[in-house]
Amino acid sequence: MRTRMGFLYGTLVALLVIMGLWWTYFLTGETNSRADLQVQKMTTDRLHASFLLQVEPQLMDESGDFLRTSFPHLIFRHTADCVDVQIDPAVLASIAAEASSKRRMFLFEGLFFLLLLSAGSGILIYSWRSEVRYKQTRELFLSGVTHEFKTPLASLHLYTETMCREGLSETDRTRIGANMLEDMKRLENLVDDVLALSAGDTFARGVPVRLELLAEAQLVLNDLARFAADRGAEFTLVGETEAWILGNRMTLALALRNLLVNAVKHSPEPVRVTVTVASGAGAHQLIVSDDGPGIPRRLHSKVFECFYSGSHEGRRRGAGLGLHLVRQNIESLGGRIELDSEEGQGSTFTVTLPAAGKEG
Repeated sequence: MRTRMGFLYGTLVALLVIMGLWWTYFLTGETNSRADLQVQKMTTDRLHASFLLQVEPQLMDESGDFLRTSFPHLIFRHTADCVDVQIDPAVLASIAAEASSKRRMFLFEGLFFLLLLSAGSGILIYSWRSEVRYKQTRELFLSGVTHEFKTPLASLHLYTETMCREGLSETDRTRIGANMLEDMKRLENLVDDVLALSAGDTFARGVPVRLELLAEAQLVLNDLARFAADRGAEFTLVGETEAWILGNRMTLALALRNLLVNAVKHSPEPVRVTVTVASGAGAHQLIVSDDGPGIPRRLHSKVFECFYSGSHEGRRRGAGLGLHLVRQNIESLGGRIELDSEEGQGSTFTVTLPAAGKEG
């Protein structure tokens, strides 16, 4: 379908360009033909006037008056025994100038037409490609979400059937119940990520306020205190105060929360995560470092893609939305995020945000 639509659009553009070029060539040719016709007519008039002077010698004395009135574009010069008839060079120059002016006009009009055509075609092709990318993204999103939901649901379905069997030991029931609880937590986290992803644009449109990074980071750590305790994680916050930015509190909190949760989920217990706030003249940095398994350099660009999840030893498989959400939210704040990591040496995510001016 994409190949067929691309071929049709390409054919349409090619035909329109050919039509524009032909129309410009046709009008230019018509202008040249008209100029040649005018010159040919004046040449015929010159021959006609010369013939009249030969058959009517008495006109030689009156040629300056009689013939000039009939042939205003000719020049009559008296010589000793005849009258020399020539076409007025000024008239020839005028015809040539008019033809040149019309050729330039048609050329400029043709170029302008082609420019408009190219712009319109470019917009048309851009719109078509944007629609194709949107459909691909939507299909990828729906496919990824569907797959991520079906996996724990299938597992829960199997566990439920197993729980209904007679003669199941209490030990097995306890083990299956713990697995079911884990799958339900996975579903809950997936729902939260999908909702956060769909609400990202809403957060970005909020009215920006002045935020102090150290204080905002402390609020997020306080909110994740129980989460860290349940998983044996340790969060440490260090850095400088008075690092102010302009942004949306929910967007910043969501980005930092996802970085912290991602570090805990993909690291063996116990994991230690350090959050550092570094202030600068034009930008401030929010640095999240962990002592987890690290990420190979070849995967640094992929970890921020939607629905990409690594499969490294010791890391739990996720939906692949967390870091994608982080990058989306950081960029909505006008900042950027960078990853520095080596396999087996932990990971460091550096968020750089524009500094807010001093409050007046």
